[in-house]
Amino acid sequence: MSEQDYSAYLLVHFIGEQPNGEQVYFSYSEDGLHWKDLNAGLPILRSELGEKGVRDPFLVRSPKEDKFYLIATDLRIASGKGWGSAQTEGSRDIIVWESADLVNWSSPWAVTVGVPGAGCVWAPEAIYDEASGDFLVFWASATQEPHEHERKQKIYSARTKDFRSFTATEKYIERENHIIDTTIIAHNGIYYRYSKDETTKNIRVEKGASLDKNSFDNLSAPALEALLGVEGPQIFKLNDREEWCLIVDRFAEGKGYLPLLTSDLESGVFRIVPEGSFDLGKNKKRHGGVLPITAAESSRLLAAFGDGHQVLPGQFADPDLAKFGGRYYLYPTTDGFTGWSGTQFHVFSSDDMRIWKDEGVILDLATEDVPWAVGSAWAPAIASKEGKYYYYFCGKMETGQSAIGVAVADNPAGPFKAQPQPLITMEQTKRLGIAMGQAIDPSVYFEEDGTACLLFGNGHAAIVQLGEDMVSVIEETMKNIDGLHDFREAVTVLKRGGLYHFTWSCDDTGSEDYHVNYGTAEQLYGPVTYRYPVLFKNKEKDMLGTAHHSILQEPGTDKYWIAYHRFVTPLTRFTEGKGYHRETCIDPLAFGEDGLMQQVKL
Repeated sequence: MSEQDYSAYLLVHFIGEQPNGEQVYFSYSEDGLHWKDLNAGLPILRSELGEKGVRDPFLVRSPKEDKFYLIATDLRIASGKGWGSAQTEGSRDIIVWESADLVNWSSPWAVTVGVPGAGCVWAPEAIYDEASGDFLVFWASATQEPHEHERKQKIYSARTKDFRSFTATEKYIERENHIIDTTIIAHNGIYYRYSKDETTKNIRVEKGASLDKNSFDNLSAPALEALLGVEGPQIFKLNDREEWCLIVDRFAEGKGYLPLLTSDLESGVFRIVPEGSFDLGKNKKRHGGVLPITAAESSRLLAAFGDGHQVLPGQFADPDLAKFGGRYYLYPTTDGFTGWSGTQFHVFSSDDMRIWKDEGVILDLATEDVPWAVGSAWAPAIASKEGKYYYYFCGKMETGQSAIGVAVADNPAGPFKAQPQPLITMEQTKRLGIAMGQAIDPSVYFEEDGTACLLFGNGHAAIVQLGEDMVSVIEETMKNIDGLHDFREAVTVLKRGGLYHFTWSCDDTGSEDYHVNYGTAEQLYGPVTYRYPVLFKNKEKDMLGTAHHSILQEPGTDKYWIAYHRFVTPLTRFTEGKGYHRETCIDPLAFGEDGLMQQVKL
């Protein structure tokens, strides 16, 4: 797995000495600085072995087996034995879990690695050694050798390929002072080792050309040496740039993790990330481990342990949800670009609407894919007819005006080939006397007789019949739609119970009050009777800007789903431009006994 494959991070950790605090918790981040608690902030893994609790969990990827190992300290301070007993009479075991997918985990097992007489085995970590093809596992033990007058914390190590059979334990690091909490990262053939000096309560750094215990020399890191009352160092490379993040647990202040950044491991120069520029989530994060993960791994984690709303990792908006041949497809705007300036469209597919696979880029407006467009790839929609798939999308023309284009494929995942000219333009709507702010946000509706219609618009909504070929419009059928109260954009329609059910987005996508209104009509062209909002924010759940949606009816049923976007969470991640930092969600949608669409419960 190469570094460029990683797009997010998983933090495994514990939260403190409360009754359930010394178990394994998961948190997820897409930038390494802003984290959201998974599993509603509850433990994901529990140990009933040994001390019946775990601390200091660490997660490592096994490159040859394509699996993961999670190891942790066998310790539960909440049991009341106290720290003195934990150091002198603690468990000599580490607790181990394994998983092929980060979601489904084995039962834990215990391995005794502490040397006879060791008072504890704390904060086990592992690093894969490319040279030897196995893992170096290391931890802190308080031992008293014959020449010593009292116990002293040192780092011990052993090697393993499977975390079941280990080589004989040997001493790995010993200093004049007590030492615990070692972590190691490799870069350009050099290993950097960060450890807590248990006497001075700060972090010390070493570097070495190999993992051999004798290959390391001290490396000056003034900012770390000056930071007192910290432990549990963890370092990981940021996925999108040549920068590394070191997090340290501020145990003395009881504040949880503090991140520091460096662009040069060799320099030892770290800068503290200021308060307000990071967010560790609602749970206090205590000593754990960070693993860079892929988009596919992120998707599985969000499906299993997410908040039940977000379905796509990363920044995507304006999702169009469809089902073809028993498989679901999502067609969103690729988000995260200043001024909505993205150029690429992706499609995602799923067999259960939970775990989504990125099928790749299907159009790129910055290439020759779309001859008439120069950028601003927004708000697509999909339709199928007679074995062909028609993809309607927005793009900016060289004039700076938005237009709607169409591309055709034989498969819902493409490849799509765009028509050489746009389907809907502002010049066209003006010529036809149609009120229109921007020609954007298409959606497709099929009448019972098979007639296909395109709904679109910003500022004013319009509808037009598509030609039999699905790549042309019948201009004389283009009309504005009346009655869409507070309409901004993104109008859709479906028919149920003899009524046309219209939904549309209101306010501005950059506003937390962006929401979806609902109305009904007896005729497809209206007028529409406004009813009420059906999708709007839930501030208590940090769900803001919830709109620009599509609605899928499960074929042959009366079951519906609404796909939409919200501001990226945690909300602290972006203080500006939240309207182009959005993430995609799906929720069930229902109709009441009165035949009207019910409000979505967020």
